[in-house]
Amino acid sequence: MRWIEVAPAGATTTIALAPPGGGATGVDTGIRLSTGNCEADHRALGDAGADVGEIVRWPGVPPMFSLHDPDGNTLYVVEQPAG
Repeated sequence: MRWIEVAPAGATTTIALAPPGGGATGVDTGIRLSTGNCEADHRALGDAGADVGEIVRWPGVPPMFSLHDPDGNTLYVVEQPAG
């Protein structure tokens, strides 16, 4: 089996992109992607046609939104506090 690992320049963590293996689709992956600007990424992804949920803002929790891949799997984009 082959796969591709992707990461931003200088990152220590990668994401593996692999062909479907016959497992369940439409699941919450539990994957959290961090960003420095939740609103800008939400806008850019939405403008590009990605299936994004609304930005969620809870007291004491960083802004975040859900992102769905073409198979309906859910990932999350979470803003990291500056500092």
